[in-house]
Amino acid sequence: MNTIRTYITGIATALSLSMPSFAGNGHPCLLFNSDELTEMKEGMAEAPLFNKSISAIIANAEALLDTPIEMPVPCDGGGGPVHERHKSNYYELMDQGIAYQFTGDTRHAERAAKMFEAYAKLYPTLGYHQLGLSPVPGRLFWQTLNESVWLVHASVAYDCIKDHLTASRRKVIEQNLLLPMAEFIMNGTADNRANLKTFNKMHNHGTWATAAVGMAGMAMDRKDLVDKALYGTDLTGKNGGFLQQMDWLFSPDGYFTEGAYYQRYALWPFVIFAQCLNHTRPDLKVFERRDHILSKAFDALFQLSYEGEFMHINDAMEKGLCAQEIVYAANILYGVEPDNATLPYIARLYHEDCILCVGGYRLSKAIAQGQGSRPTFRSVLLRDGRDGAEGGFGIIRNTSGTLNTALTMKATSHGLSHGHYDKLTMAFYDNGKEIFLDYGASRFINLEAKNSGHYTRENDSFCKQSIAHNTLVADATSHFGGVYKVSSKHHSDFTDFATDPQGRFQAMTAKENNAYADKDIRMERTLLHTTLPGMNYPVTLDLMKVKASGDHSYDIPYWYRGHMVSTNTRQERSLSSLHTLGDSHGYQHIWVDADCTPAPGDAMQFTFFNGNRMYSVTSTATSPITGKLMHLGANDPDFNLREEKGWLIRVPEASDCSIASLIEPHGEYDVIRETASGTKSSVKNVSIVADNDDHTAVRVNYGADGTTALIFVANDADPALTHTAVIDNVTHRWTGHYHVKY
Repeated sequence: MNTIRTYITGIATALSLSMPSFAGNGHPCLLFNSDELTEMKEGMAEAPLFNKSISAIIANAEALLDTPIEMPVPCDGGGGPVHERHKSNYYELMDQGIAYQFTGDTRHAERAAKMFEAYAKLYPTLGYHQLGLSPVPGRLFWQTLNESVWLVHASVAYDCIKDHLTASRRKVIEQNLLLPMAEFIMNGTADNRANLKTFNKMHNHGTWATAAVGMAGMAMDRKDLVDKALYGTDLTGKNGGFLQQMDWLFSPDGYFTEGAYYQRYALWPFVIFAQCLNHTRPDLKVFERRDHILSKAFDALFQLSYEGEFMHINDAMEKGLCAQEIVYAANILYGVEPDNATLPYIARLYHEDCILCVGGYRLSKAIAQGQGSRPTFRSVLLRDGRDGAEGGFGIIRNTSGTLNTALTMKATSHGLSHGHYDKLTMAFYDNGKEIFLDYGASRFINLEAKNSGHYTRENDSFCKQSIAHNTLVADATSHFGGVYKVSSKHHSDFTDFATDPQGRFQAMTAKENNAYADKDIRMERTLLHTTLPGMNYPVTLDLMKVKASGDHSYDIPYWYRGHMVSTNTRQERSLSSLHTLGDSHGYQHIWVDADCTPAPGDAMQFTFFNGNRMYSVTSTATSPITGKLMHLGANDPDFNLREEKGWLIRVPEASDCSIASLIEPHGEYDVIRETASGTKSSVKNVSIVADNDDHTAVRVNYGADGTTALIFVANDADPALTHTAVIDNVTHRWTGHYHVKY
């Protein structure tokens, strides 16, 4: 402990004596500058939401002026009282600084200054956080990430009050707090350089770190810190830094490699540091970088939402468009893109306050004037990888204005340390609800009673494993054996993402050749969304094709939200005891409720309801299949897992195999009025009637009159290639990857 204190103190002294400063841009210059401050103060009456937000900040700052400054020694994890106190302190610092700028009342500047001085006494005495949960431990907090977030807020506060402080007070705060903290976040210590690796890393922790150091540098007029934040510690721009993060962490479509949940979190430091750079380094034109990549990232995040909630990709939890990070992004982006008419609409619909920056003010003004237009959800393939060449995330949305459906397939890269082993996984949203879900993470945010607010161990043992997702699992073993270093080397590939010119269907196909390379197993999945004549709602064909050199078992789970209604097979249910689905790779956490075995040649059907609608999954394969009803919660002594329910399609033994399932929404069930209609599936049978080197054909028999539809999926995605199929002595010809014949 003494080593880190001595090291940090020595570094701070060296920095203060040897590193160059620069004249800066005048203060304030981070969240807003003096010209913008004037504009905001003069026009508050025209911006009610902004006026409400600044009034709340000033009132909160005023209420805290005469309260004691609490500066407890760090000792607990996320959600603990000491953790939350230091978190509250950085919010107060920022509020007091903003209140001072908007009111001119020096009491606010003095309160912030005294808090800074208290931290300047505490910080040099701290060693590593005593909790020891993180490989990158902080000093104020259990992980350095939170230290970076603290410094982002504190830098805004210091920028706001700096001109109020005497030179001697600035020296104390900078040399004993801001400089040592920036150095610690950037380089770590002599005996632990983990922070240096994080600072230069392409990861959301690296984004927060560079934003924190860069903003602290601007607030202190330290060009050396700003340059290292921009270009990495070696100043080359090739081995780290904020600008490289902008270039590497987003695809050309704005998809963030860690998924929507962490795209939301990372967007905050991206946009706030970009706002600061727009004031202090306008020559960088940071908002224009990579064809306005930050705006594309915001749009991609919007597309990755359903009913205001983000899709649960990788280590995700429930967050949505009302999150404070989205408030920051919408406000700041509107300041540089006043013609973006969707931002006022989103803010009016989801946000109850705004950020105290010129974009927030102008956005509030636009809302008051009734400006804004409804953004459009669309079917889209968001490519992954900085060059867009590492697979992608596909979203099919129904084009009818009366329906609200989203069908997704994840065929991306691993997603850094927050990624899951879930190649070609699907999720389905309908009727305003999550129907087939992606589990996300096992974590309780800032709930200290649950593993000190950290991810629980079940996040690794279940949530990241392949069986936790709606994808194919071979031999009860996760993709890549559940080994991160192996999975990180590979990505899936989309072979097609298409809309029928005649409007009969939308479809997407992706392949994965590396998840079971050691077993020589290759898989390809097609999701085809179409409306069949006579059906009330569109249906989805889910076709998984597997190629292998030997026999294996194959599982495809459908984790569903809702209540089980029926199966078309006899259920051999466990009535007095339960057994687990397996003993490793996540299987050990799953209780088997019942086994279902269809008659030879029959498809297997499972029906459940969610909200006021029924859903049936009718499945068949080119090899014999069985089914299992299951629920989550086995081997979970601390009740860390949600008790989700699943329907499992199993092929006990096969080499090459095609598995086809038709997902059918149907009927209406009114719990209040106790009325029901269309509760039985109209699908009588699903069968694979052709499966060869050229194509696979699936027949759907449905309706009381035995209506038949054929869905063809060619093995070659070439849109110009013509195919021929003979089904029951009838010849079918089509051009392109997909064909639907009513």
